[in-house]
Amino acid sequence: MTLRNILLAGTAIGAAAFLAAPAFAASNTQAELDALKAQIEALQRKIDDVEIQHGNAIKSLEERKSDVKVGLKNGRPSFESADGNFTFEISGRAHLDWGYYDQDDNSKARFGGLGNNINFRRAIIGASGTVWKDFEYDLYFNFGDSGDEKAGDIYEAALHYVGIDGLKLSIGAIQPKLTLDDSTSSNDITFIERATAANLMTGIGAGDGRMAVGAAGNTDNFFGAAYYTMGSVGAGNTTDGDTSNVLGRVAFATSPKEGPNFHIGLSGTYAANLPGDAIRLRDRPELRVDANRMIDTGGMVADTALAYGPELAFNYGPFRAQGEYYRYEVDQLGVAPDAEFEAWYLQASWILTGESYKYSMSKAAYSGVSPDNPFMAGGGMGAWEIAARYSQADLNDLGAGIQGGEQDIITVGLNWYANKNVRFMLNYLNVEVENRTAPFADFGHDAIALRTQFTF
Repeated sequence: MTLRNILLAGTAIGAAAFLAAPAFAASNTQAELDALKAQIEALQRKIDDVEIQHGNAIKSLEERKSDVKVGLKNGRPSFESADGNFTFEISGRAHLDWGYYDQDDNSKARFGGLGNNINFRRAIIGASGTVWKDFEYDLYFNFGDSGDEKAGDIYEAALHYVGIDGLKLSIGAIQPKLTLDDSTSSNDITFIERATAANLMTGIGAGDGRMAVGAAGNTDNFFGAAYYTMGSVGAGNTTDGDTSNVLGRVAFATSPKEGPNFHIGLSGTYAANLPGDAIRLRDRPELRVDANRMIDTGGMVADTALAYGPELAFNYGPFRAQGEYYRYEVDQLGVAPDAEFEAWYLQASWILTGESYKYSMSKAAYSGVSPDNPFMAGGGMGAWEIAARYSQADLNDLGAGIQGGEQDIITVGLNWYANKNVRFMLNYLNVEVENRTAPFADFGHDAIALRTQFTF
């Protein structure tokens, strides 16, 4: 019974007693008054009880402001204060790669036997969260590496201000948003390794754990990012101007949420005050089980370097295609002429089980495939994807006296997304290198690689 109903009932009882009083004998009046008094006292006690109950409820709500909400979405432990001002989330990824190489004679003569190996390409663990809603933080460590594991390095340690809708200001050790391929998470890339064209770009001024300050923002269809970067964590960065890079990326997507979506973008980076007045362009052959590089300009004595180029992509339902082209211009010191190089790739993929590719405007890149019918969940088979890529990089500029080699790689891939946390990737690569410095200027190999991926 509510407080209002209690008061109305009491009033009705009193009124009835008053109206009926003349009909009763005088000897009964005192008894009735006593009964009425008892009823009023009982009503008062009920009112007091209701007030106590309401007071306790209000006190309980006040005390619960400090409660912590605990979650485990997709296996990721998370904690949130009751008022939503603070969050803390633990996440990680493990990418275990196995590779086998079949080399031609010239490759064996030049590099010896490439290492058929198994190692953790990435073993990342850390936490992220928010502080007073307007600030975000990331702190992650990586224990994996190319060809061999390591003791652990800072992968990301950054503070972000997100108090302005659609804008993210960052400072610390971060991974700047540069190129379409590199802006796609390593958990979501289509092939075991990114294309050489993107790796050469990020090697100049971006990449993991780069000391940087910058901003990224987006609207419903536009994305833009700009950063000032120095060296990577542990590279002995100073504030006297060494290793200074300015880089940026812009992109436009016609229909990022649904339907046919066309993506067009542009990335560029400018490096000045190069450490030791030197720069070197090189990359592994899109597989890092063995640490050898097939193409390599060697060290170039230079003051500045500029790299830039466009990116294109299209996705509709279970189909996706993308490509990027980049030029790399190095201003060599002394009498040596400036050097110019180029690299590009094209790739396409199809989800056989019919799931649609997802596009994220906040990074102007693709998100991972989420199976409609996860494996072992009601008899599901997960999601299956086939993909192919052609990649070319030319690090030769004979007019500048540089012969780093021309590399062509054909990659065919099969991916199985068992569920949101587990993926298996099988890649076949055919690698051909021509016009590298003597001896054995032309060589090549085939490779088979398998990745077991777990994320939370």
